[in-house]
Amino acid sequence: MLKKKNLSEWYHRILEDAEIVDSRYPIKGMPVYRKWGLFIIREMQRYLERMLEESNHEPTLFPVLISEDTLRKETKHIAGFEEQVFWVTLAGKNELERRLALRPTSETPIYEMFGLWIRSHTDLPLKVYQSCAVYRYETKHTRPLIRGREFLWNEGHSAHVDEKDAERNIKEIQRIYTRLIRDLLCIPFIINKRPEWDRFPGAVDTYAFDTLMPDGRTLQIATMHNLGRNFSEVFDIKYETETGEHEYVYQTSYGPSFGRLLAAVICIHGDDRGLILPPKIAPLQVIIIPIVFKESDTEKILEYAKRAKEKLESIGVRAEIDDGEERPGAKFYHWEMKGVPVRLEIGPRDLKENKITVVRRDTGEKSQIEFREIEKIENIFDDISRNLRKRAEREFEKGLLKAKSLKDIENYVGKGIISVGWCNKKECAEKIEEYASILCTDKNPMKCIICNNPGREIRIAKTY
Repeated sequence: MLKKKNLSEWYHRILEDAEIVDSRYPIKGMPVYRKWGLFIIREMQRYLERMLEESNHEPTLFPVLISEDTLRKETKHIAGFEEQVFWVTLAGKNELERRLALRPTSETPIYEMFGLWIRSHTDLPLKVYQSCAVYRYETKHTRPLIRGREFLWNEGHSAHVDEKDAERNIKEIQRIYTRLIRDLLCIPFIINKRPEWDRFPGAVDTYAFDTLMPDGRTLQIATMHNLGRNFSEVFDIKYETETGEHEYVYQTSYGPSFGRLLAAVICIHGDDRGLILPPKIAPLQVIIIPIVFKESDTEKILEYAKRAKEKLESIGVRAEIDDGEERPGAKFYHWEMKGVPVRLEIGPRDLKENKITVVRRDTGEKSQIEFREIEKIENIFDDISRNLRKRAEREFEKGLLKAKSLKDIENYVGKGIISVGWCNKKECAEKIEEYASILCTDKNPMKCIICNNPGREIRIAKTY
């Protein structure tokens, strides 16, 4: 199936064939995560949680239910989510006195507890995270992993003595997310400071990690929020200073969507044959295919394949042997579709010469290595990651466009991220948003594309 011809159809086919998720569950927007997809998400989760704990974040897990009183404490916050909240109104057959919400995000319940945990400046900074599911009644067209009503994410929350320390934490999270997104997943992105009307409800500033999908639309894959004192004043989160005074804490919150990250990996790296996975997150990193022409060679070739598998596993590589009845061509097709980074072919000639044929999924390049050099597979993994990263970055850069007229916008919409000028007037913003969504505002001076008055650069794009 041609990915460029119909990305949506290709994407849904890959989700099913590669056992990523099954969307046939009878509640819209709540897919079933299958083994291939869930393994990849767990690898992301482990990688991220390790970095968070190295930066002194404490692992936590909060209840999925939030009392209505707690959720309504921050009025701007609840106003931003009210349309999307799932409410629990019954316990068995009995109507509840107060409704309970399925968490749409966790600022309010976590900060309820922060108010109990924080007493002194010695308790700060306090940084916690949880990996969990959140629930939002998404009324737009749902897409598996991209826009749903239940989705998996990691959310972090912090409290600090002052604004400067809160900003330091935002920069640290930016470094952590960069390692997750660019280094592990090989996905390019741009960080956009959201305009005032598109900030997270209750935030002072919102920063979004946006990547560019092959159809020219942007996908928001992570966010960071500077909350200032907006929540601490509502939840009475104070600390005693060294001089005995009491001050409200400064706060930040942040999180990547594991589902959207997985969707980006699938769409950005994949090709007409299926998935292409960065080796570190691949459920299976090496598939070994015995190629037998004569029955008399079967036992020797299988034994050779087993030795190769054992050697790979001894250095921590996830490897399997496909010794099924299908023809080699059918096996190649299957494992290419699943995105396995490296295929090892072992035939009579390889056996005779004590070599192994290596095929890369990202390039299709075929080479031979000595059996004793099989540990070099790890170097090939590094080369694959570098190649995927460079290839994705080249495509991303092609999609960074600059419009000097409305005609340019018309030509560029749906082809990438477009830089235009805006004068800061609401009526001009509304005209721009007839073409695409405003992702961010910048400091660079640029004449407004609508009224030609002095303004500043903004970035716009069609979004998911």
